[in-house]
Amino acid sequence: MMPFWLPLGITALLVLAIYLIRPTAQALPVASTVLWRRLLAARKRRSDRLRWLLSLLLATTVAGFLSVAASRAPWLQPGGGDPIALAFDPSPTMQAALPDGGPSRIELAAAEARRIVLEADAGSRFTVNADPTPLTSTEVLAVLSAPLEALSSSPDTEPAIPTARRVHVFTDGIGAYAPIIDPGTETHTVSVIVPARNAGIVRFATRPPATRAAGPEALLEILATDPAGGPVPVELTVADPETIRIRRQLELAPDDRFTALIDLGSFAPGPVTARIATPGDVFPLDNRAGLIDAGRAGTASTGPPVRHARARTEPRRVLVVARSPGSFAGSAAALALEADASVDVVGVRAATGADDPPPEEPPPAADIATFHRTAPAIPPGMPALYLDPPQAIAAGGLSAAAEAPLSPRRIDRTDASHPLLAGVSLLDLPVVVAARELDPHCTALASAGDRTAIAVCDPPPDGGSRSLTVAFDLDHSSLAQRPDLAALFQNAAAWLTEAPAIAGDLTADTGLQDERATLINASTLEPVPTNHLANLDSPDRRPWSWRTLALAGLLLASFEAVTFFRGLTL
Repeated sequence: MMPFWLPLGITALLVLAIYLIRPTAQALPVASTVLWRRLLAARKRRSDRLRWLLSLLLATTVAGFLSVAASRAPWLQPGGGDPIALAFDPSPTMQAALPDGGPSRIELAAAEARRIVLEADAGSRFTVNADPTPLTSTEVLAVLSAPLEALSSSPDTEPAIPTARRVHVFTDGIGAYAPIIDPGTETHTVSVIVPARNAGIVRFATRPPATRAAGPEALLEILATDPAGGPVPVELTVADPETIRIRRQLELAPDDRFTALIDLGSFAPGPVTARIATPGDVFPLDNRAGLIDAGRAGTASTGPPVRHARARTEPRRVLVVARSPGSFAGSAAALALEADASVDVVGVRAATGADDPPPEEPPPAADIATFHRTAPAIPPGMPALYLDPPQAIAAGGLSAAAEAPLSPRRIDRTDASHPLLAGVSLLDLPVVVAARELDPHCTALASAGDRTAIAVCDPPPDGGSRSLTVAFDLDHSSLAQRPDLAALFQNAAAWLTEAPAIAGDLTADTGLQDERATLINASTLEPVPTNHLANLDSPDRRPWSWRTLALAGLLLASFEAVTFFRGLTL
């Protein structure tokens, strides 16, 4: 393709050549040269040269504009340049406002995108997120000037970014946004992280009573973050349908967790709502959470009521297999099962080895098999709960433990959306857990670094039952002294024995943000420079086009014609 500067240079040379051509002198006889000498002496030769230079400059400019516009260079053509992709992180934290009442992070991302569009070569094509439609610079500026909520998709998806020469990913580095980009594509991550204060409700769930005599209670957890490092004031209110039952003023250290157990016995029937208010809070999405029915355990939700299968009125029968009945008696698991009104321990049996004779009497009918510090060679034909299986034995979707020294760890990842953790808080729990491999059909419900602390297994494809494995010793964990253990056991009994989901059933929406969303400053990216924040409202210039150059050339030609007829130019 012909470079745009070639017709521009040829036109300039032609104009200069025309101005340098001198017409052939013609002989004209006159009676006297006295008058001509006086006229030449009176003229200012310097003025003539300036008029000549001004005329040459105007003619060259007009010819250059018209020649470049006529050539329609690629960088002047709509969609004629290299494709550039713009990808925006759809995570909830992108809706967090900037400090001091500024716009949101997604609006900052739009401003950064507009800056990139204006600095790109004229005529470049642009795509936004996964939409493959190429847009001109003018069109994409119009899109980026509108509210960007419509551009966001679910942060759990991985959109495929259209093929482009360069991709700009706008993110605050907190969510799990990972778009699919062609290998080898030049990728630039544009940070829109601006540290600010925030407090949010990360857990609000009814939970089963710790004892048979206790009533329902709710577990409430609040997290706070502040880049200034000072205490974060939080006002907490908890209300039922009739009135506000609890109002408290809190002061939380940054990245600290406030946990409270709320007795729901005096609350009026119906939904219960918890709200918090914090001065300078920039992320309001995590300031409210609700319970559908405070009188029924395990119904943390702000969505529509859940249609459950037929309610179970009889306790679930649990058969315990342990090293010996004496080793199980008095353990944390035994105390939790004894206090649980929803289960009934129908028997405790000693584990038998491969060479041991079978027990004299058949095992009683049971709904759940619980293995305490032991594991069978063949999985049982009923839902199974494995508690601290021996390291040398595979159990509940976990392989035998690797031979490595055990060291204390803390649980740092949990699946808070799983029903097993409704009303249960496990983050930062100290555990001693061995390294085990996880079966493909199982899921890590709680992890401590690279080690699985709790695993859940759905029925394998070839048939079987659900299983749950707690891979650390409960008796040597602080979980044994917390009411969370009773809630975990009750949730486990319900999950292990529940019927398969019926098609069309509604699911409960907890209405709570992911804990990572509340920690809006937990990013590995560099903060946005201050000068970028000051230029958010700068006006957008429009790039040049060949039509603009052609119009400018015609206007300059008209100007030269006027100056020529007035004698200002040659």
